Amino acid sequence: MGDKLKKYSLLSKGSFVKDFLWYLIGSFVPLLIGFIKTPIFTRHFSREAYGNLGMVTITFTFLGMFLFSWIGSCIWRYYGKYQKNNTLPTLYTNLIFLYSISFLALAAVSGLWFVLTSDELLKHLIFYSFLQLMFNQLFLFYMVVVRLMGKARFYTMVHSIRSVAGLLIALYLVFWQEVNIAALIISLVWVDAILLLLLLLFNPARIAIHYMKFDRKVVFELLQYGSLGLVLNVSLLAITYSDRYVIAIFDDLGAVGIYDQVYKISQLSVMGLITVFFNTINPKLLKVLELDFKGALLLIRKYIFSFVIFGIPFVFYMSLFSMEIATLLLGEEFREGYVLMPFIFTATFLHGISNFFELRLKFSHRLKRLGLIAVSTALFNIVMNLIFVGLFGYQWAAYTTLLSYSLMILIFYYWDREVLKGLGHHQKEFLKMGGLLTMQYIMYKVFVDKFGNQPVLSVGLGLIFVLMFIFTFRKTIWNLEIPVK
Repeated sequence: MGDKLKKYSLLSKGSFVKDFLWYLIGSFVPLLIGFIKTPIFTRHFSREAYGNLGMVTITFTFLGMFLFSWIGSCIWRYYGKYQKNNTLPTLYTNLIFLYSISFLALAAVSGLWFVLTSDELLKHLIFYSFLQLMFNQLFLFYMVVVRLMGKARFYTMVHSIRSVAGLLIALYLVFWQEVNIAALIISLVWVDAILLLLLLLFNPARIAIHYMKFDRKVVFELLQYGSLGLVLNVSLLAITYSDRYVIAIFDDLGAVGIYDQVYKISQLSVMGLITVFFNTINPKLLKVLELDFKGALLLIRKYIFSFVIFGIPFVFYMSLFSMEIATLLLGEEFREGYVLMPFIFTATFLHGISNFFELRLKFSHRLKRLGLIAVSTALFNIVMNLIFVGLFGYQWAAYTTLLSYSLMILIFYYWDREVLKGLGHHQKEFLKMGGLLTMQYIMYKVFVDKFGNQPVLSVGLGLIFVLMFIFTFRKTIWNLEIPVK
């Protein structure tokens, strides 16, 4: 298996770069659009308005995770199996049946919340969030199939169009039609609805559904896997987003707005690259996990080393220039939260590492253990938030999130030490990296003491740091083995 993977790595290095670049463009455009939207709209809407938006969108994020995300995870898990047996229409038909049930539940919960709410802004936010979640989940399900088919270019084009169109519609609604902050959701409703209609009409993924393919055994299999995956997904979401509710309890909507926007811009920065990485490797990794679980360990170790060698310096540079990032991307009311960014960057990176452990447990059918770890970490996070946010303020929500992900990684490592075992062979590279980053940190502190915080000069310094890293580790980067085919 090792020789086979080495052969794959040599033959597919170009494939990895090609797919990675396409997915990078596909993630870079939404990332860029997010960086454009945030400074524009955080300078237009108040932090209280963003507090209302944050509470509603986070609630619908939980609803989406609870009702729909597990369906998407079933596509990732079973696509290879049904493709191998040439029975994909059966999988699609039964997934759509499950989606319909979830849609009815979403409509009931949203309708009840809408009726019980008297505030007009909240009514608008609830209604359009319901529509956006409904269209967006179908759109995302379709795009998962596109990703599994390896259509990186098509995926990139669609997501880029979606991001640009969403921004243009939001700008029109806010500055020409003078719509309130609900315009940020309305724009997504229009874009997702139109793109979904076009995908269904032209059907590039060739998804076929037929009521005769309904199978109770398949539904039961999907429910069994999805229900346990649901525990994991809801728990991870609780670690990431439950702190907004705790902040709302002990503080005001203004604090929720500040924390929510700082968290989103920080998470988006790191999660964008994590998403690109896993979009690129997942078609290969999931197939090997399905067909040769034991042999997949060597493949995972290669992926983890690549993930770490790029991820650590990225998180370091983003953390180093947190103040400059906040100045460029956030309105003045929100910039005080820049001190939280390094903790959020690091927590998001650890979340990416946890994906490798998660996949190992899923494909070894240890979903109960995975669920237990996730639930325990989520409960730990909530308790820590209730204690420390209440005592010391909303900033502690970021600290407890990092602590929770660190705890999760330690537990994962305790149960499955083989995953990170391969990193021990790269001590020389990590020591060299530590020395380089320490030197750059000292250079940055000297720069700030002499010139102060000047965003334009900081961009130049950051570029120099990145080029120094690439030059120092050029041989390591070139020799990385990252099979994708």
